[in-house]
Amino acid sequence: MGLSLDDNDVVILKQGWIYRQKTFFRKWKKSWLVVCLGGSLKYYKGKQSPRPQKTFNIKNDCMTIRTGKKCRHLLPPNNVDTEFLIEIILTGERSLKFCAHDGDSFKMWLNALQRAQADRTLPTPRYERRNLRPEEIEEFEEKGCWYACFRKNKVENL
Repeated sequence: MGLSLDDNDVVILKQGWIYRQKTFFRKWKKSWLVVCLGGSLKYYKGKQSPRPQKTFNIKNDCMTIRTGKKCRHLLPPNNVDTEFLIEIILTGERSLKFCAHDGDSFKMWLNALQRAQADRTLPTPRYERRNLRPEEIEEFEEKGCWYACFRKNKVENL
């Protein structure tokens, strides 16, 4: 039994074991992560798992990637340096938190993630959508903005 991949996952940039911080209780767990050139990021329970636990499209939904000490609120797993932390900030106030085992794997993971994210289109908001009021439209036209995301009824430029 092998990993399930989509048609868009033609080129795998990097796959392997990495620590992933779980959403609940914030415990670190080893996961099998696959990063593909089309922007697909999938994590599996194990190397031979047939289906991913979660799938993300970082080409479309990644806002930024933080690393090392820029991940101030994260504590790495035991016996792992803070420098190997990776936090992917996604649209919709979501984030993914990973930690590489060592410096070499950290560089390879970061390179793969940045390459998968490169040449991305605008993020697709996954939260509340609403129509702009006329004064908001005028304000954005004056500033030359052509995209806005909405969080808790506040308009923010990207």
